[in-house]
Amino acid sequence: MIQKSISTTLVLLMFTPFLAAGEEAAVDAVERAWAKAMEENDFETLERVLADDLYYSHSNFLEDTKRSYIDKLKSGEARYYVLDTQSLRVRLLDDETALTMAVAEYQTKAPDGSRQKSILKTLHIYRKNNGQWQMTAHQSARKPD
Repeated sequence: MIQKSISTTLVLLMFTPFLAAGEEAAVDAVERAWAKAMEENDFETLERVLADDLYYSHSNFLEDTKRSYIDKLKSGEARYYVLDTQSLRVRLLDDETALTMAVAEYQTKAPDGSRQKSILKTLHIYRKNNGQWQMTAHQSARKPD
């Protein structure tokens, strides 16, 4: 019995890096799906990848919930023309929590209706809900001019 437990533990330890790599890839895919959905106004994907309790803190100090954020996109008040990820790192904190750290070029709708370009560094927190990774928090900082 002890021999079987030791063998099972050793097998799990051998495969843990592969399991983690698979979860990191899954989080990476959800992060990229979010970026693409932002560019394409794909509200179905946004509903799926954003957690219901999303806290979204913009680089201009404004805040949104999932509902207010999607509503602004639907109304045209907010618009993302380009969201080009230049670097992305994923870090698993545990089986159900992950961070993404990214740098991306954003082209968005400015308050006056024109396009504005900025480079942002983002920190996203993802949580696994019913087997699906969802963004639960967003924080961004604008690259100084």
